[in-house]
Amino acid sequence: MNLLFVTEMPTEARDKMLYAALHLFTSKGFKETSVLEIVEKARVSKTTFYQTYGSKEEMLAALCRQLAEEIIEDVEETVKREDKISEKAYVGIRRYIEICETWKTAAKLLLIDSVGVSQTVEKVRREAYHRFAVLLYQTVQGAMPASVPDQEVVVVSQAMVGAINEVVIQNLFESESTMDLDRIARLLNRIVVGAYVNLSL
Repeated sequence: MNLLFVTEMPTEARDKMLYAALHLFTSKGFKETSVLEIVEKARVSKTTFYQTYGSKEEMLAALCRQLAEEIIEDVEETVKREDKISEKAYVGIRRYIEICETWKTAAKLLLIDSVGVSQTVEKVRREAYHRFAVLLYQTVQGAMPASVPDQEVVVVSQAMVGAINEVVIQNLFESESTMDLDRIARLLNRIVVGAYVNLSL
């Protein structure tokens, strides 16, 4: 099941609970949502819930993991479809921002609302950041001169993921003005490309 694209209640119990939790956590808030509300919306028993998840926090971790997987896979496919190495970072950044804008409440849950809930949830968030950094690294690695140490490319990739997410948070969630998707993606791409180019100077 792809949570981002599902528009009606799934049939499998696990999927039903994730679907219900996503809608409740993004409309009411994680703390304000009870397990009872989740199982009622999903039309499953509390026993089914606790057989699948040990707690509401564990469910949030599973939900964040699923959302991160879907977003990363979508961005990865977008990058793979682009033939020009010079455009790969741009199309990936643009697609990521587009996903965050289209599924704004889900992105906010992943990037902001899940922060500090538990160590398990934080571990999932860190894993997602790491995977994005690896994707960036793999995208540019082949174009880097052999003289550039691999570890430097890794560090810049990590830094760029943090920068991109901060721009998304400030422009999409904390600003009242409309985000110019293409302009921001082009600007971020220039920053990302510039950071990698500077490594070879």
